[in-house]
Amino acid sequence: MSDEIFRIVVIDDSRSVLTLLARLIQTVEGCEPVPFTDPLEALAWCGAEEADLVIVDYIMPEMNGLKFIEAFRALPDRGEIPIVMVTGSDAQTVRYMALQEGATDFLNKPIDNVEFVTRLRNLLVMRQHFKETRKRAEILRQAKEEVDRAFGELRVTHAELEKTRDSLAEAFGVIEESILYASNIQRSILPNPEILITVFADHFIYWDPRDMVGGDIYWCRAWGDGVLFALGDCTGHGVPGAFMTLIVTGAFDRACSEIAPGEVGRLLSRTHQLVQITLKQDTEQGESDDGMELGLCYLMEGQRRMRYAGARFSLFVCPPDGAPFEVKGDKKGIGYRRVPFLQEFSQVEVEVTADRRYYMSSDGLIDQVGSEVRRGFGKVRLLELLGRIGELSMEEQKRIIRKQLLEHQGTESRRDDVSVVGFQLRLESGDSESQAIMEDS
Repeated sequence: MSDEIFRIVVIDDSRSVLTLLARLIQTVEGCEPVPFTDPLEALAWCGAEEADLVIVDYIMPEMNGLKFIEAFRALPDRGEIPIVMVTGSDAQTVRYMALQEGATDFLNKPIDNVEFVTRLRNLLVMRQHFKETRKRAEILRQAKEEVDRAFGELRVTHAELEKTRDSLAEAFGVIEESILYASNIQRSILPNPEILITVFADHFIYWDPRDMVGGDIYWCRAWGDGVLFALGDCTGHGVPGAFMTLIVTGAFDRACSEIAPGEVGRLLSRTHQLVQITLKQDTEQGESDDGMELGLCYLMEGQRRMRYAGARFSLFVCPPDGAPFEVKGDKKGIGYRRVPFLQEFSQVEVEVTADRRYYMSSDGLIDQVGSEVRRGFGKVRLLELLGRIGELSMEEQKRIIRKQLLEHQGTESRRDDVSVVGFQLRLESGDSESQAIMEDS
């Protein structure tokens, strides 16, 4: 039985019997006797308090046991409390009448102590099960009331919810249509694929915004007597990142017109200044602290060299007979308040051969965390991968890089836009057709 106290009402006009029964009850753990010699007093107590078991004598002067059981069962919420009648009579008629009035069990006089305690325990187990069932029923009743109340509130607000849903669906449709149109605008500033085919002997562009629009951008254009190829990673992704690509594209276009061709370090510096000016990062009024990381390759026609400059961006070089290596850019980005307005960027000369392969990657690939290892893809993994797949066509390399990224990512969500470019240079002098295409760019 549980730790609760069971109150046992005992009614007998004989004080000696009453005392005996009370002592037997006290031998059962968790039981408390409530003795009465007067059945009327017992009935009054039972109307005000809840007993767990009633033991009543049959023959008593003011009210016999049958009348007491009848009166007790008439009390509110007293129909499930066990009642034991104690009688010295073996008459079946008395037992039938007691059962009809609501008695649960019988004990014969003289009382057998072992039988009494055993029956008491059994009846209390039944009583305990009933009380637990009643508690669960009350919990269910309260839960049903809560559900009914909540359902009523839901019905009241159903019309408002439907109206809100329709408004949200309409707003989402407008936003989605706007972003799709913005995606078309962003893609329109990407270089014509024919230009890339003309400039490179082989190449791939793996440009995969996380959302419909993104913060990664790449350019390929004529600059003086050479070709400028660039990959940039702007702050953020989605719509904010796409806005930054347009701002940086405008700054980059203007910088190309102001800086002498071939000076890629100065080109980065001027682009940085124009971005800060546009975003008012050179004043106290501007609120933006955004910018980009950018890698620039200047391909000089007819010469076996390439100039590279990077703003927190690297160029990866894969020679045919050696391990891939990294050409690091400067540790400052383009824009951002913390970068000095007169920030200078260095440029390096990179050896060019027809069988060398060159790659640039935004941090969307390098920083992507994997679901199993909980680490980023990393530059070491990328260089090792490029060393293994370098003899394949560029298009096949793109497929493998994408596959490796997805396997590494696993169940993790995509964190950023992903952009990886790879190319082999065409060393022969360009013909008139290729020159015309570049001039059109």
